[in-house]
Amino acid sequence: MTTEPSAYEQAKASARSALRARLLHVAGERLEAEGIEALSMRPLARAAGCSTMVFYTEFQSKDGLLDALADDRAARLLEAVETVADIDVVSHRRAVVTAFLDAVDAMPEGYRVVVRAVAGEQRARARARARLADVERRLVAALLPDDGNELRLSGLVLALRGAADHLVSGHADRTVLEPALHAIVDAISSDT
Repeated sequence: MTTEPSAYEQAKASARSALRARLLHVAGERLEAEGIEALSMRPLARAAGCSTMVFYTEFQSKDGLLDALADDRAARLLEAVETVADIDVVSHRRAVVTAFLDAVDAMPEGYRVVVRAVAGEQRARARARARLADVERRLVAALLPDDGNELRLSGLVLALRGAADHLVSGHADRTVLEPALHAIVDAISSDT
């Protein structure tokens, strides 16, 4: 027999969720402004208006915070591409490419956190690989329709990730990358 959580338990869970969201917001702002190296628990706690212990209670360690930030940033990247309106196939795929690059432009450090290799324990590395695989799988799904071109769409996702890597590292300019990705979309879609 399952029982509904009490009003107190519901309020406590809601407050915990709001606290976690606030801590992730503060850490995300610091991440985008100053990079991964700036994510130190003491300054983050000061910025959030809480004690350092609150961060450690919620995330256990800096790696735990980075993992939570990676989950949050992956969700934001996917939200950007999964909300693209359904239009003709080529326009839809081009819009997904543009939305993804827009999201990477908006949070380059967040993108780095999502794709970075996690140091430390095997379980954390496995979780990071699983998160990245999920992002790639959902990007393929966002590039719909499922027209039997999954292998080609996976190739487009790899090209998109490579372009994003070059974009955040400053090795290439978006004005060059985006038209090249759209040309790939056109080539893939012409066989559809």
